[in-house]
Amino acid sequence: MTNLERALNVAEVAHANQKYDIYSYMYHIKQVVKIATELGYDETILVACALHDVMEDADLSYNDIKKAFGIDVAEVVFAVTDELGRNRKERKEKTYPKIRANWKAVAVKICDRIANATHSHHEGGKNGMFKLYQKEHIDFCRNLGADNPHEETKKAWERLERLLG
Repeated sequence: MTNLERALNVAEVAHANQKYDIYSYMYHIKQVVKIATELGYDETILVACALHDVMEDADLSYNDIKKAFGIDVAEVVFAVTDELGRNRKERKEKTYPKIRANWKAVAVKICDRIANATHSHHEGGKNGMFKLYQKEHIDFCRNLGADNPHEETKKAWERLERLLG
């Protein structure tokens, strides 16, 4: 079994009782992994995409992820895990510096944003999230370094810009 297959299995168990709109949460996880695969990212990023919400939404720790998948994956998942805050804006403001410090975390976060925005757009914006992602787009780009991107994140930024820009 590959690391990605193991990570998808861990995510499936971790998100077993969660929904993503009307779908199982794995629909979202698989979309994020698919986008990262299409963009040609390496195994560390693909595995981190599969696990990107497990610390935030399930009872898995940094050390659990480090033990099973190594420090590089654990660092990326930690970086994209929202910090605590009174509201969405405060959580994002506290989390963005962690993400920006690790280009692989930036790539994972962009893939996650592409998946969320694409789903919201295809659902006709019924839940208002597509408009929220459009409204947040400038801050998202500024906080995660779109103005001076790491070479490996340029293709992800370009795809996100086509979607929300």
